[in-house]
Amino acid sequence: MDTNFYITARSSKFPLDYAHSREDAAALLARHRDRHPDAVVESTNAYFERTRAETLASFPLSRITQRFYDAMLGVLPPQYIKGVAGFFLSEAATQNIHAQFIVHGGCTYGGYADLARESRKIWTIADVLELESRAGARTLTFDWFPGD
Repeated sequence: MDTNFYITARSSKFPLDYAHSREDAAALLARHRDRHPDAVVESTNAYFERTRAETLASFPLSRITQRFYDAMLGVLPPQYIKGVAGFFLSEAATQNIHAQFIVHGGCTYGGYADLARESRKIWTIADVLELESRAGARTLTFDWFPGD
């Protein structure tokens, strides 16, 4: 049973508040609803599961440019896991989610991977092949990355 709660709102990137009981959460929710009408109470477990899923969905396995791959290789020390394709950024995006980058068949790929033991999802060459087999697979570009 959850005994810790976040007060969150879609209109806010971060939780608005934290409570140790349902009663405290209800009181805090009432206080935050004036400024954030979309505020809700979420258990800490529900919050972390939701944000984990949102983060993974924000950068699914995608073909990327060689230039972006090279930049990511040099931005932080790469981390390798024996027997796993590619490398990971050493700094997590959030929780245990790290960007993973792979080279296969002359193309470069990237996406968020979940390295947590209980929910592990690491990209494989089979995932790359499945991505390339889909009609309309294209190279992902980023508005924030110069030259892409």
